[in-house]
Amino acid sequence: MKRENKHSPFTNVPNRAEVISYTKGTQRPCCTADNFRVDLNDTPASAWNTSASHVFAASFRDAHPGCDRSLKTIFDAWVVHFNYLRQVYAKQQMVAREEQARLYNRRLRTAHRHSGSYPSAVSVVQQLGPTGMSSDESEHDIGHGEHIYHITHKTWRSAAVTDALHVLDKLHLRMRYQEQWNATAGAWPHLRMPSSQVSNRKPLSGLPKNFYAQDYISSLTSEGLDDLLLQEDMPLDIPQAIAV
Repeated sequence: MKRENKHSPFTNVPNRAEVISYTKGTQRPCCTADNFRVDLNDTPASAWNTSASHVFAASFRDAHPGCDRSLKTIFDAWVVHFNYLRQVYAKQQMVAREEQARLYNRRLRTAHRHSGSYPSAVSVVQQLGPTGMSSDESEHDIGHGEHIYHITHKTWRSAAVTDALHVLDKLHLRMRYQEQWNATAGAWPHLRMPSSQVSNRKPLSGLPKNFYAQDYISSLTSEGLDDLLLQEDMPLDIPQAIAV
């Protein structure tokens, strides 16, 4: 499943649209052994996961020709392991949601504090809500019990929105240092690193049009655009005094 270790995030879970388009009885498998993908949001008995279980069982037999276990036995053993993976994934998703809520509240507090010099920031954060924040995936220890947190990329979100959020993060850090490099009380912000990991969550709908990346909008069908419920643009310009 292309995870570096058992603590690594699941990065190739099929999205809802892919799962819905896959129907039981099709002649093609949902994935391959080289690109093995399971739907951790559903049960082992779903059409997608049943197909994936067959792919796993056949691949396991091919990789271990001396194995005397039947395909059904291998299939059933994989289902047991799959249920364990679902529990791991559910915990990761819970942690991600908690991180999104923490990030949202922190950015909203920062936006309110700087509303005089950056009046549009509060509306930007409120429009996105907690689910519009990029979640962090804890990858592995880097020493002394610390973790690197990789920022999952939302391909649908415009660069202007991301820039606005990053400005708020910098303002928060400046506030923590009291503008004199003297840290205030509280937990130190954990290490957040940009990454190529892409969020597989469905894009938010009902946001201003300029909150969405133009490439993403251009890739949608007319039906997809209708589902997005685009609203009027809102100011995203970062005041010069804040930007510098």
